[in-house]
Amino acid sequence: MDLVYTTTMLTQGGRSGQIQNEDGSFKLKLAVPKEMKGSGDGTNPEQLFAGAFAACFEHSIRHIAKTDKLPLRGCYVEAVLSMYVNFEGAYRMALTLTAFMAGPLDQSTADSLMERAKGICPYADATKTNMTLNLKAVLDTPEAA
Repeated sequence: MDLVYTTTMLTQGGRSGQIQNEDGSFKLKLAVPKEMKGSGDGTNPEQLFAGAFAACFEHSIRHIAKTDKLPLRGCYVEAVLSMYVNFEGAYRMALTLTAFMAGPLDQSTADSLMERAKGICPYADATKTNMTLNLKAVLDTPEAA
């Protein structure tokens, strides 16, 4: 494998602290969500994870569509992350990604794009055995019946 990118993030204070990159150009206050008995006065790690996963997955969809010259005119991805506690008291996540696709695509092509994106997205690969991932493609320009 060829290395294409490396980054370093620093945290202090855990879920109620802050996160920043090594050069300080990105800094963010973190807060535990109210649903988890926190203040909710900041972004939480799950929001960051869901947003990053969605951005990477959308890029994977667009990359495949461009490579295959598919008529994808636009795309955006909604990520819904759910946190669970299992019987052993361990936290687990489930993520639902819904891709809204514009262009003269049929549903089977859109569904295929989702599955293929799952195959090349590094976030999907990194979590494939430890997180539930649900995928849904929605056509913004549905086929006529």
